[in-house]
Amino acid sequence: MSQTLLLTGFEPFLDVALNPSGEIARRLNGRILESPGARIEIHGAVLPVSFARAPEAHAEALRRLDEPPVAIVSLGVHRGPEFRLESRAGARFGSGQPDNDGLVGAEIRLPGPEIRETPFDLACCAAWLREAGAASVMVSSDAGGYLCERVFRAGLDVPAAPALFLHIPPVESLGVEDQLPVVLGFLQRLVADL
Repeated sequence: MSQTLLLTGFEPFLDVALNPSGEIARRLNGRILESPGARIEIHGAVLPVSFARAPEAHAEALRRLDEPPVAIVSLGVHRGPEFRLESRAGARFGSGQPDNDGLVGAEIRLPGPEIRETPFDLACCAAWLREAGAASVMVSSDAGGYLCERVFRAGLDVPAAPALFLHIPPVESLGVEDQLPVVLGFLQRLVADL
């Protein structure tokens, strides 16, 4: 039986000329993860850094799938050297940084609960990241109030699939080639537990 996992990342933005999240989503697109009784194909999508366009691009990536994915895993870059699992996403976005269209998300208020939380066991996820080779892993309850939080919220609002957000280090801390096996190993372990 063939299933899918939606993996999203982002295009470059602000002073991030090479966004490893988008590069990893692009490179892992089409890869197969083996799970007991199933083959799971990664569908990678690079999303715009835009409060207006990213949610629609996320929804379009889901529409392109034949059926709901087994999971939605979204990647985003942050400034720290660690891999950071996000536990929740809010309905307000207060980073103060403009997106690639010049919009600041502070005026946005999404309908629904103020906070949505990931259904994944983040202690297990942190252990799987370490097993996959991540030197430093942390769990956070602040997804940043920017596009990462907006896309994570879009994933959490999809009732048919569990969503997870993973902040990854910038390329100055850890290159894409070194991050790829960590993310791929983590995804392999994640789907084995679904």
